[in-house]
Amino acid sequence: MSTPDVVDEHVAELARALRGPARTRRSMLREVRDGLHDAAAAHRCCGLDPQQAAVRAVHDFGPVPEVARAFQTELIARQGRWAALLLLVAFPGMTLGWDLLWRSGGVAWHTSPAQPVSDVVVGLARTQDTAALLVSAISVILLAATFHRAVSARRIAVLVGHTGAVGALFCASIGVVMNVAVGPGAGDLIATNPFALPAYGVSALVCAIVVRSAVRTLRVACAPVVI
Repeated sequence: MSTPDVVDEHVAELARALRGPARTRRSMLREVRDGLHDAAAAHRCCGLDPQQAAVRAVHDFGPVPEVARAFQTELIARQGRWAALLLLVAFPGMTLGWDLLWRSGGVAWHTSPAQPVSDVVVGLARTQDTAALLVSAISVILLAATFHRAVSARRIAVLVGHTGAVGALFCASIGVVMNVAVGPGAGDLIATNPFALPAYGVSALVCAIVVRSAVRTLRVACAPVVI
């Protein structure tokens, strides 16, 4: 068996055991492969033949179950960190965007042309803003926690995932209730205001991205190391 075969088989086995962000995972595996090749080359310089050198390098590197657990912890931390950063950007961004549209007059809900925005809609909007602010505050704490080795990366990732999923679904639900509350006014808004449909579309897309990230984070955090 040639040196690349031994090394590549070990790296492939490690790859099957890991779950996490694709880019970080590829980078880790590339570093492992390069490190094993360098170690094998050093053993060849000490007089071992290529196959023995590769086997020694793989042996010195450590068994896959042991290495995979250490690597998986880092992957979970990275996944939680990126997911928390997404929350920190998405929720304040949506809140700021809608506030700017409301204040500029680009978006306004009216039950009739002569009536102002209803108290129900205003109350729901404030509830949505409060929820977004709460998610943002929690995401700051969780993001900071991902940089502390003493804190469980798995636990932080689980909290990030649940925060993102609950926050996005709650804010999206409030948005639906707001549109139901104004009745035909929501349809009139979309038909007459050029800013309305893009605002709805972007908000829906952001919520979908957050939920997708949350689900992926929970999967990474809860998935066992496959050996």
